[in-house]
Amino acid sequence: MPKVLIIGAGLSGLSTAYGLRNSNFDVKILEARSRLGGRIFTIEKENSQLEMGATWFGPQHTSLIQLIKELKIPFKTQDNGAEALYDFRPKGNIERFQIPSQGAATYKFNHGTSHLIETLAEASKAKIHFDEVVASISIDEHIKVSTSTAVFEADYLVLSIPPQLISEGIEFRPKLSETFNQLLQDTHTWMSDSIKFSIAYEDAFWKSQQFIGTLMSPHQIIQEMYDHSDNERDQNALVGFLNSNYSLLTWEERKEKVMGLLESYYPDEKRPLKAYADLNWRNELYTTPKNAKSLAPHQNNGNPKLRDSLFDNRLFFSASETAQQTPGYMDGAVHRGREVADFLLDLSD
Repeated sequence: MPKVLIIGAGLSGLSTAYGLRNSNFDVKILEARSRLGGRIFTIEKENSQLEMGATWFGPQHTSLIQLIKELKIPFKTQDNGAEALYDFRPKGNIERFQIPSQGAATYKFNHGTSHLIETLAEASKAKIHFDEVVASISIDEHIKVSTSTAVFEADYLVLSIPPQLISEGIEFRPKLSETFNQLLQDTHTWMSDSIKFSIAYEDAFWKSQQFIGTLMSPHQIIQEMYDHSDNERDQNALVGFLNSNYSLLTWEERKEKVMGLLESYYPDEKRPLKAYADLNWRNELYTTPKNAKSLAPHQNNGNPKLRDSLFDNRLFFSASETAQQTPGYMDGAVHRGREVADFLLDLSD
């Protein structure tokens, strides 16, 4: 039985394993973290679901939606209200604008994005080894992947982690070509520039008839914010992105500034806090290497050379950044993950 080893138990790696679930391949996944999901991460805190990673998708994300329907995972439309608050301080004022009616809906998962990951992992039937950080890969007659604790052998290897992480963190024998290695270094990592935050309160004091939490600001600590409430869970929450200029602060310091900013918008409202969390993805070593280049968003995402298989069709790259369709999104991770699975199935015929 030929062995397939997948590096990374995020959405792409699990999609490849899922695509091979009924094949004659022996599939294993190595994951550096102690959890599933990679850049999908839902924190459960005080009966609230706080999204720290990828959250939204749309009808154009056809591969993701097909997978969701196969797995029977419920999702719903994101409601952004009729008005948005724009905070131009200190170079302007706080203003309200009408939100244009959306041409296409935006969706999110009923039970958190991690519900997709947990369901997919179970359906894939793959054996997952956690806390396995890959140090080196040797490719000759057999593929040998060395971690700090073990050596794993395989016939086929799928790297489902960000290209920059591959270039900076793994030693190859024989080495990858200088040209290809440079491409890996110059490929922007999805989420690497983001600080995602979510905050839950006892009540949704921010909601009115027209405004339900949509906020944009170029200068304040909160750059984007959306309502993340759920009546079924009795959850009153907000979610969004923080200004990267605050990345050097601790999460406690950012929490204080976020709550202070919300206080300035609603000085007369009581704000009993339930839970707060944020995550600076620049500091996630298994997403963004310490010395990663600062690149333009989506730079080289979807580059066709990232989809080249190496070493006589034994080494594949399948992170979202490598996808032809919607690279740098959840849909790209699913599309490329399934594409690699289909390629392996064709090889086995």
